[in-house]
Parts: sequence; structure tokens; C-alpha cells
Amino acid sequence: MRFPCSPSSAARDVDFHEGPDGQPNNFTTNINKVAKPTRREYAGEAAKEFLTILEAVAGAVPVPGFSIVVKLAVKIIQACEEGHATLERAQELEFRIKTLVLTLVNELKGKKEGEIRTQMVHDIGTLQISLNNDKVRRCAARLDTSLESFGLARNLEQTNMFTKLEEQIATFHARQQQNTQTLNEVHTSVADIQLSMIDVKAILTQGSPTHSTSSRTRALIPANTHIFHGRDTLVAELVSVLVGGSRRHICLLGPGGMGKTSTSLAVMNHPDVEAHFAEHLRVWVPCVKAPSTSLLIDTLCTSLGISIKSGNPLSDILSVLRTSPPIVLVLDNFETPWNAAEGQSEVEQVIRDINRIPHVTLFITIRSSSPPCEDLSWHRVDLRAVDATAAHDIYISWHPKGNEDPGIPGLLELIGHMPLAVTLMAKFVASTGLSAEDVAEKYKALGTAMMGQGLDAKTSMDICIGLSVNSPRMAAHPEAFELLCAIAMLPAGTSYKTLFEWWARGLDGGLGVLKDTSLVEQNGSNIFVLPVIQRYILHDSRFSKQVGMSMIESACRFLEAHASNINDKLYKSHSAAVSAEEGNLEAVLMTAENHATQDGYLLRVIRQGFLLLACHQQRRSARVDIIERALHLARHIDNNILQGDLLFCYGDSLYQVGQDDKARKQLEAALDHFFSASDRTKAAKCRLTLVDAMEGQAGETFERCQKIIMDAQADCEATGDKGLGARCLVYLGALYFRFSNYPTALDLLTQAEPMLTRVKDWEYHAECSRVTSWVYYYMGQYDSAYVCAASALEEFDHIGDAQGCVWCHNDIGRILSARGDFEGSLRSHLCCLEIKKSLGRPPSPNALRGMGLAWAKLGKVEDARQTFEELLQQFESPDAPTPSPNIQSRIVCTQLFLRRLDNPTLNPTPEEYAELRGWYSDNHIEKILAPAP
Repeated sequence: MRFPCSPSSAARDVDFHEGPDGQPNNFTTNINKVAKPTRREYAGEAAKEFLTILEAVAGAVPVPGFSIVVKLAVKIIQACEEGHATLERAQELEFRIKTLVLTLVNELKGKKEGEIRTQMVHDIGTLQISLNNDKVRRCAARLDTSLESFGLARNLEQTNMFTKLEEQIATFHARQQQNTQTLNEVHTSVADIQLSMIDVKAILTQGSPTHSTSSRTRALIPANTHIFHGRDTLVAELVSVLVGGSRRHICLLGPGGMGKTSTSLAVMNHPDVEAHFAEHLRVWVPCVKAPSTSLLIDTLCTSLGISIKSGNPLSDILSVLRTSPPIVLVLDNFETPWNAAEGQSEVEQVIRDINRIPHVTLFITIRSSSPPCEDLSWHRVDLRAVDATAAHDIYISWHPKGNEDPGIPGLLELIGHMPLAVTLMAKFVASTGLSAEDVAEKYKALGTAMMGQGLDAKTSMDICIGLSVNSPRMAAHPEAFELLCAIAMLPAGTSYKTLFEWWARGLDGGLGVLKDTSLVEQNGSNIFVLPVIQRYILHDSRFSKQVGMSMIESACRFLEAHASNINDKLYKSHSAAVSAEEGNLEAVLMTAENHATQDGYLLRVIRQGFLLLACHQQRRSARVDIIERALHLARHIDNNILQGDLLFCYGDSLYQVGQDDKARKQLEAALDHFFSASDRTKAAKCRLTLVDAMEGQAGETFERCQKIIMDAQADCEATGDKGLGARCLVYLGALYFRFSNYPTALDLLTQAEPMLTRVKDWEYHAECSRVTSWVYYYMGQYDSAYVCAASALEEFDHIGDAQGCVWCHNDIGRILSARGDFEGSLRSHLCCLEIKKSLGRPPSPNALRGMGLAWAKLGKVEDARQTFEELLQQFESPDAPTPSPNIQSRIVCTQLFLRRLDNPTLNPTPEEYAELRGWYSDNHIEKILAPAP
């Protein structure tokens, strides 16, 4: 859900005329039909008249402490009036009585609990005696009716009512104190930072800090290969290129098995390179995971530690690189995306976009005879075989007992001194007990059979791999080849536990054989097959179709076992498990079309595999290629629920990446399928997401959006889904907020909050708290806004929603600014920047603007100027989002703030003032425009 952060200035000028029922004419359905509170009734007119009575007599009753009681009662009744709440539970008034609590704390602090209670009880009794005229009795009678439903007696001389209220307030106050303490701890943690723009830039360029909502870090360079000979001169040459001062990209070319990856590791782990580039500025990008442009971009995001989904992930990558110190990206096995079926033009554009950033160096290894984008400034190396001495050293390192074998030079010359071929043959000789000369004869026999292909490097490597695959050791363990096929389908590799728990159950006996023959590698805990061997194994003439089918089934089982939503206790661990295997799951599922021939099998794979993975990606990276493939596979399947689920996921994913118009079309199509299947629960969810997609489109009216939400509410009532019904209330509240009908918005959100608590929908509970904070902010009730925003922050952090934490820190910064706490506002916005940095994302425009305003108010004019200039540079950079009214509004406001630094008395034009009203409350605007002290 992408709620608006502010109502439009036009909407704030809308005149909501009241109809006969006291509701705005736009509110075409009685509010009681929106949601029927199960344990609440309105205080109504009795509350209003009781308030009037209290205010009338407050100054006339000469009782010590009585004014406190009047203030207390006034605040309670104001709360009831504004939110149509009751006194049944203090929790249900939580968002209304922050001011009440402040009154109690400020005026009664220092007194003992017994003194407070005794005085208050006395005042309550005196109040009953003093208010004895007929009008009061009539009002009290009506108050009786309002209070009767929740069992509180009208008899004010009884102390039960106040005792219960006192306990509720104490409980509420304790909870709010805890919330405030939590937020204060966050602020205190950065209190020792000397806040200036220089410090902020240092934060943005240093290594990514950690944050409780994410453990994402950059992909660091793996350790060197422990056996590496014959490349010392080349390594020194490439180290000199990297640290020499003039940026040149590096491209290692050559056939598979030449040691391109090993050479790149030796260069990147060289002491001189380590001294020149800090650890987080040497980034490993394993392109073997990326057989498409979208997967290449996703792999770059993962390697750079960018974890928040965005409408333009490539723009996020470029923004991060643009604000980075000099950095090296090692794109290993780049042939995988470069030779993808979709063509090279999109991949080429990614390389060219990165090349435009002058302090980014590309280090590419690729099985090719020419580099990508040949016109770029490449230091090109055509990597060939090592010399005879280095080949002999590699051989003996793997098979020391064969050092005296006279046939070694002949065998090594026969296989062309290719490092991987030498390794495979050394392992083959060691495992079979044959002499090097015997193995050479076997090689020649296979070579003669393959003469039609020509004995080039690729064919020679295939022969060596074939000898290893068909060795006696492999033949004695038939499960080893099955295991090899399984691992070859996992481009990202996997851990021992995951491999044998999910992918290859019962095949663990073959792993030792595969390691001994060097057909499988292990780096740390990651078990994988080298790309050149992977290519050989996955060839149609060799690959086991049975293994392929089994792997697809395993992927579906894995996804089913780890399916959960954000409110589940295991969501974080399940999501992390799927993320760890995401590349493998996608690669395996993408082969389904080759194996699936029956609709029944396809239906199961799509629903239990593609759809679950697409839902995970929708929350994490907002990619659409998996769901698009699923739609392609399901194009001939006549199943309304399946088609609706796929179109709904597709539409929601398009919405997440900012393609609202396309999203709307897919969601409307999904809704048709759910109608045909008579599934009203899915239809209700689809309607709410449709409202999200409509939000950003010009010309959409209040009535149109309201009708869709009300239809969703009707679906929920028909199915009895109270949790989804509560979400409808949140959507309605956000809609009324957008059109500046704050009392109605507050009422709806107040109804939704306890309902969401009961169904334990913490995600939307956090959203409800956040939207409520906006309502209070625009009503000028900043204390209440602060409490709600702090609660939302705590809830988002608890469920692990990093983007929600970013939003809340921005909201809190804005609220504190409106309260005049510019130091606090500065720190809150700094927290936002730190979280964004920890997630590998560029600075938040809202945070930068908030910091600039705070610095301006604190008299740090140059810091404010640098911040606003930095913000304008973001908007004007080549990778900035496509211009939109939202972006233009931000630019107008920022330019105004810059001009006011030189002329603090400058008043905005009517057009500029209208843009300010799109971001700030009227009261806050007055404070922004007021001269700094």
C-alpha cells in the first residue's frame, strides 16, 4: 500500500457540505454501514453537552484541584467528540488523549498516588453536588444513556468510574512512556554526531552501517584459489592498471577453463589493490546467476546491498554508484547475461550507464573473443593457457604422487596446458591409478571420435570433462552423476544443508566423488559447479530429464514450505531462506516449459512455484519477469482463480514499480476472473490494490475511489472477513485524508485500529498508525501525531519493514519541525539517511529537505544551502526519475527555500504557497516562513 504522505492542496480546499445525516454529501453510504463497531457506541450529544456544562462551571467551583478535574474531563470529552469514541477502553482512545496525559503529568507530578486519587475522588463528589440545576440533570440523563452500554454508572458520587478511568490512563501512559523511550533511544544513539552537511556526506560515502531492519551487506571478493600458478606477471600488470590513477576498465577474455575467475580473484585480493580500495569498494557480481537483463540488475542490487524495492532499480544502482567513492565492480562470467536469448542491447545499456560514472571501474571476465561495448576504454587481456612449467606445477599440486610419471609432459601438452583441464586430468589419474600415458591414449581415442568438431579449446575441455564424468569412480557411484546434474541446475550454488534437505535428498553419498574429481567446487559453505562444466552437463544429450522434473518439484516444495505473510512469526526467516535460494529457484522454474506437457502438472507448478516466487519478489525486488513467464505458461489453462491470481500479482508488481496505468488494466482483468469464480475475498483484495493504482492517475475522483472501497467492504461483510474489512477502513480513512476531511478520516482509522489488533494484522496496524499521524499533523495536533508516528515506527521495525521505518523517520522529523524541535527533526531525518545507506539506497529527498529546513532554522545557513543544492542535483541528475507533478513540486519548494536563505523575509508566490500546502500543514508553513530566531 502506497499511501499519500499529504493531501493535495486542491483537495484541502474542497468544501465538504454536510447532508441531512451530518456527513459530507460525498459520503453516499451511511458511515455505520462502513463498519459496525462490535464493542463501541458513540458518546454523541451527551458528550457535547456535558463538555459545555463543565466549561461553564469550571471557574465557579472553589474546590482545590477542581480545575484539574475539569481539564481532565474536557480532554476526555473532546476526544470522544472528535473520534466518536467511548470510555470503555483507554486503548481505543490511545490516539486521542496524548494531551490529556500531558495535562495529568504536568499538573500532578510530584504528588503521591494516594494524594492524587483522594483529591480527585473528592472533586468528583463536589462536582456532582455543584451541578444541580435542571439542565445539568437532563444532560446527565442523556450521559447515562451513552454510558450505559459499557457498564459505567452515571452516579458521579461513586468512585468506581473514576478509579477505572484512572487505571486505564495509567496503563496508557505507561505504554506511551515506553514508546517515547524507544524513540528517544534511537535519537540518543546519534546525539553525539556533530551534525553538519560535511558529516552527512561522510555518512553517505562510508561503508554501509547496520540497522535492525536489514542485515544486507555488499558482496565481497571471495578468497583466492589455493592452487594458482603461471599468472604472476599478468596479475602485476592488472594491479598496476587498477591503482595507476587513470580509470580503465579490465576485460579478461578467453574460453572456459583458462582461469579467468582465478586471475581476477588474485588481482582483487592483491595487497596493493586492498590498500587502494576499501573492502566494501571491491564488489563481487556473480553474473552466472543472471541469464537476463532483469536478473543482471537484480544481481547488481544484491551485490551492492540494495534491498528496498523501487520503481527503477537501475536508477537506484546508478545513484548508489554516483555517490560512492572510487569503486571496482567485478562482473564474473559476464557471458551469461551477454549471451541471453533476449539479446544484448539492454545489457549493453546497463554497461554504458555505469561507464558514464567516472569513478566506477568495471572488471569483467567473459567467455568470448571480444569485450562487450568494444568502444569503451578497455584494458583487454586474451587469456590463454599457462606455460608448461606452470601446468606441471598445477598437476603436481593436485597429484603429488605422480611427480615421477614420465608421461606427464605429453599429457599436459595434449590437453593444451589449460588450467582446469590440467586439474581434471590430475584428479582422473589419481582416482583411476592409470599412468599419464594411458590417460593420454584415452584422450586421443575420444578426440578421434570428435574430430568432426575440431580439437579447439572448447572441444579439448569437453573431452577432459567427459573423461572425469565417465571415470570408474563415477561409474561405481551412479548417484554422483544425478547429484552433479542437480547442482548444475543451481547457478548460484547452495549450502550442504539446503542441497540435501531440499534439492537432492538421499544423494549425499555422491558429493565426495564429485569433489575428488573436481567436477564440483566448494567455497566456504557454498557448493557449486564451474560454468564450463555446467554447460557440458546441461547439454540435452547428457542431462537427465528425470532430474529436471525432480528439481522443479523440489523448488515448489521449498516455496510452499517457506510461504508466509509479513504478519507471520516466521516471515523473516522464511523470507531470508527464499532470498538465499532465489536465483536457483528462478533458474529451475524457468525450465518448466521444457518438461511440462500436461495442464494438470503446469497448473501445480505455476500455483506452487511461479506464483509463490513472484509474490516474494513483489515484496522484495518488485520484478515482473517471473510473473510474466507464469502468465505465458498459463495462457491456455482455463481456470479463473489461477488467471485471477496471476493477473492480480502482475498488477500489484506493476504498481510497485510505478507503472500505475498498466497495473490498473491487469487488476481490472483479475477482478473479472474473481467475479467469474465468485471469490469475493480475492475480489476485495484486488479492489483495494486497484485503489492504490488509481491514486496516482489524474482525473480519478473521490466518488470513484470510495465506491470501489465500499464494494470491497461489502465483499468482506458477505464473507465475514473482519481483518480485510478493517483494511477497508484504513483505505477509506486514507481516502478521506487525501480529500482533507480529517474528522471522518480519524473516525474510520480509530475504528480500524482495534479490529486490526484483534486479527493481529500488524502490517496494516502500522499503516493505520502512520496515516493517523498524518491526520493529526494536518489538524495541527502535533503531540498526537508524534505518538502515532512513533508507534508506527516501532511496529514497522518489529515486522522488519525497512521502507516503513524510513517513512516514519521522515514523518517524525516533519512533526518535530512543526513543534519547533529542529534539533530533534535533524536527528530523525539523519536516522532516515542512515537506514537508506544501510540498505544501499540513495538519500531520501524528503529527509534532505527536512534537514535543510532544520539547519536553516538553527542558523546553519551554509549547511542548509549545501543540502538544498544536493537535493536539486538529485532531481537534475541523468538517473533521476521521469519528471512528474510530484517531482516538480519538490523542485519548486526547494528553490524557494534556497532563495529564502539569502532573503529570509521573502514571501512565496501564490503558486509556491500552493506547492508548500501539498507538503506541509498550514500551521507548519507559518513556522517555516517565520524568520529564524
